[in-house]
Amino acid sequence: METPLTLNLAAFARNGETRREAGRIHFTEALGFLLRGVSHPELTLLADWACNEEGNLHTSQISHLRNAKMRMLGVKALDALGRINVAAFVFKTDRSGQFRQLGTATTTARVEEILKRYEPLVHPVTGAPLDAGDLMLLYLGYLELPIRPLFELAPDVAEVLAQRIGPWVGNLIEERGFRYRDALTQLRQDWTSDRSGAERFSGAVAGMSDYSPADLARDWSAITAAVGDLIDDELDPRSLAEMVAIREEVVAG
Repeated sequence: METPLTLNLAAFARNGETRREAGRIHFTEALGFLLRGVSHPELTLLADWACNEEGNLHTSQISHLRNAKMRMLGVKALDALGRINVAAFVFKTDRSGQFRQLGTATTTARVEEILKRYEPLVHPVTGAPLDAGDLMLLYLGYLELPIRPLFELAPDVAEVLAQRIGPWVGNLIEERGFRYRDALTQLRQDWTSDRSGAERFSGAVAGMSDYSPADLARDWSAITAAVGDLIDDELDPRSLAEMVAIREEVVAG
């Protein structure tokens, strides 16, 4: 019986730096998928439960990973994320008593409530839950997941936001009392996608270029992460769209 190849063999042909950067970006997308139903503190609580010890995953680490600000994964954080994903998958699907062998902490009502909202990442070939090793392959660019964007902008919404995002962020910088140059530098540093997108965004904020609706739709998740980090708030793509569009009904359709 043949064993299916589970690695993306095309990744081996890529330039190492290009592959790792793509993997790092894809890892933030995968983490965003996990966080769409749970908060940072709740993911930390799941780490304590899955590892049966405290302190393996802190909210600050989650924020840095989510915003692609960590150049290397910490071993304990990687282990915790893998254990969370495997334990959550087994907890939800176990029909033969395997869960008791995982060595998690006692499953409380609070943990169960969070697990109901947690959707595990599974391997696209085997369907098994991703463990720490799989997550490292993801981070290094050897494994790709069919993750859909958490929030997609409709064309008419993207057109409205393309006109407003630059001035809106510029006003935000002024209202918060940030030094303009420092704020633009931070927005570029916190960019979680390709660097050309960072230049598009900073150019729009500086009033030096305009966003096309297509470019804005492609960059929206990265814009959300960068703006959230600038104001130290956990924004999600929909909430930012509603804030910039002013009227919720513009986005809701």
